[in-house]
Amino acid sequence: MSLEEALTTVEQHIEKVSAALLALDAPSLETASTALRDAAARFTWVLEQAQLQKTSEFPPQFQQRVAAIGQNLSMQRDNLARVAVLTDRQVSVLVPQAGGAQAATYGNPQAGAAKPGGAARIYRSVG
Repeated sequence: MSLEEALTTVEQHIEKVSAALLALDAPSLETASTALRDAAARFTWVLEQAQLQKTSEFPPQFQQRVAAIGQNLSMQRDNLARVAVLTDRQVSVLVPQAGGAQAATYGNPQAGAAKPGGAARIYRSVG
C-alpha cells in the first residue's frame, strides 16, 4: 500500500465517522471508529516504512492533509464528548440516581413510616 492510498483511506474513514456521529448512529459509529483505528495504524506503519527507506521529502500538500486529519480528529473528539454529555443527561432523566432524597418518587425515603412524609397519603389507610 502506498503512502497516498493509506492517507486517502484514513480520510475516507474520518468522513464515515463524522457521518455516523452526526446521525447519532451508535452501531455505525462503532464500526466506523474501528475501521478508522485500523486505517490509522496501517497509515502509521506505511509512514514509518517510508521514513526508514528515506524516500523523497513529503510534499507540502501531503503535510497539509495530515494536519487537516489532526484537526478533524480533534473536532470529532470534542463532538463525541458533547454527545456523551447529552446522553448522560438523557439517561439521568429516565433513570434517576439512587441513594439520595432526589431519587424518591413519593416523600422522603429516609423518614420512615412514623414520620410525616414517609409514605404517600394515597397509600395510607383511612382508619
